[in-house]
Amino acid sequence: MQSKKKNTETNDEIRQFKAMKQDEYKTSIKTTKVDIDGVKAALNSYDKKGVKRKSEDGNSSERKDWKKLKAEKKELKMKRKEKNLGSSERYELSIQAKKIWEELRQANCKKERQKELCKELISKVQGKLKSLIYAHDTVRVIETLLAKGGEEYRTLVFEELKDDLVNLSKIKYARFFVLKILRYGTRAQKDHVINSLKGQVVKLMKHKIASDVVELAYNDYANAKQRSMMVQEFFGPQFRLFHEEDIKCLDDALKKHPEMKEYILKDFRSALQPIIDKGVFTNTMVHTLLKDFLSSCSVGDRNGVIEALKESLVPIIHTRDGARVAMLCLWHGSNKDRKTILKSFRTHFVKIATEEHGHMVLLAAFDCVDDTQFMKKVVLSELMDELDKLVGSDYGLRILRYLVAPRSPTFFQPCVLAVLSQGDGNAASKKDTDIRQRELQAVVSIPILRMLLANLEHWAVNPNWTLFIGAAVKTLVGSERDTIFHKVAEMYSKPYFPGTEGHVLELAHTTKMVTYFIKCDKERHEAQQETFSSILLKKAEDELVGWTSCNRGCFLLANMLETEIPEIVSHIKKLVTPHKDKLAKQKFIGAEVLLKKI
Repeated sequence: MQSKKKNTETNDEIRQFKAMKQDEYKTSIKTTKVDIDGVKAALNSYDKKGVKRKSEDGNSSERKDWKKLKAEKKELKMKRKEKNLGSSERYELSIQAKKIWEELRQANCKKERQKELCKELISKVQGKLKSLIYAHDTVRVIETLLAKGGEEYRTLVFEELKDDLVNLSKIKYARFFVLKILRYGTRAQKDHVINSLKGQVVKLMKHKIASDVVELAYNDYANAKQRSMMVQEFFGPQFRLFHEEDIKCLDDALKKHPEMKEYILKDFRSALQPIIDKGVFTNTMVHTLLKDFLSSCSVGDRNGVIEALKESLVPIIHTRDGARVAMLCLWHGSNKDRKTILKSFRTHFVKIATEEHGHMVLLAAFDCVDDTQFMKKVVLSELMDELDKLVGSDYGLRILRYLVAPRSPTFFQPCVLAVLSQGDGNAASKKDTDIRQRELQAVVSIPILRMLLANLEHWAVNPNWTLFIGAAVKTLVGSERDTIFHKVAEMYSKPYFPGTEGHVLELAHTTKMVTYFIKCDKERHEAQQETFSSILLKKAEDELVGWTSCNRGCFLLANMLETEIPEIVSHIKKLVTPHKDKLAKQKFIGAEVLLKKI
């Protein structure tokens, strides 16, 4: 009985739920009909042309007057500008000046008309320039007057504003006037701008806007004396007030005032730190300051600067001092710092390698980073994938030369080697230099040898490449090296007669390369490797006798005898001995040398 009662109650609940849902559905249908009816009514209130019909009382609905709204908006804008300029007079002056400027700035404006417009413009703005120099639009009027008005008007404008140059340098738009004076002004005007910065350089360098003015003045227009004056302001209050002409850098100041070293470095760090914190690394002056500081500061300060810079070096390595900063960070940073620095260069390695100053940073990295597997994965893989771009650049080619023949005086000038030697003996590099170099060469051997092999026909007769080919086949290892030997030997297998034009024996640079091949044969023979001399004997045996009538040919044969490889020596003597009389009649030095050897 109880179960039947429960079933009856459940059925009643189901019926009630269904009834409720049906009521909700009917209500939604009614609402939808109302909405549709409302839309139809709204559409019917418009005629076919889209104009709303009159209502039943005969009045048409109100429409917005857009012309009136635009006029009101324009009037509000004019009032706002007038308020910013301070008076209606200034506003009217700016309107008149811009009207003249619109014609003056046109490229097709003739010179005679330019003179008339400049004269009219200066008559209106003279004596009122300070009220116009701060706005983004009117400052352009003054800039155009400087650029097209000539020295006469430039002087008038400069004389009126010369006492406010430091303040103008800090204003977003007014600074462009100061930059224009530096670019177009007379030498006296440029000197006035630079001298007006005295005592303010440190403050201005910390200023995001004014730092551009200091950078242009320092980098492009200041002479050596003025540059040293600007740099000295970072050494402390004493140097800001009293400049010393014999001090050109931080090292000079420390040598002249050793008793003040601690205070100078402290002031230098406190002046430099805000610039580092703000990330203002694009200025050349900052690169110079960082280089001087890293070269002279304590280990603790140096580590602090490296920590701050290690992920931000890419923008600065395009300048000489910026590249030196990156090199100092690599030399004195920990292994972890070095990896962080090089990782930040990812996707930029080829560009860095082909830059005048940037490639030096990579040479320093090859010298100091012990983890050659890391170098292979991060640095060398990217460089080897873009070998064509490296070959097309003089600086990219230096990268390849350094990998093949590091610190070689054949390829690098003493001044370059002197800079690189500054990183020798750093605390973080533990691996033996020779081992590090061989491991790097093992990584690049196959890509470089394949590149040489693909271009050997042209490069073997190119004086810019023969020394590199000679160095590559000496230090790099791979089956491609033997293929290079065979191809070069084939070039020398062509018959030679006195006066033959175009033969490789007549090319001094190619013969010098082959001489280098032969001189390395003794080492290859001791290592039980195939020698170039043996390959040359196989390829050109029938033509070697003809070489005795050529000075360079005789020297090559003499070099083969100097290898002291028994089979090579005996073979050469067997070929040449029957021609002793012929050699004795020759007048060139090569014949005399060869006669002595046999």
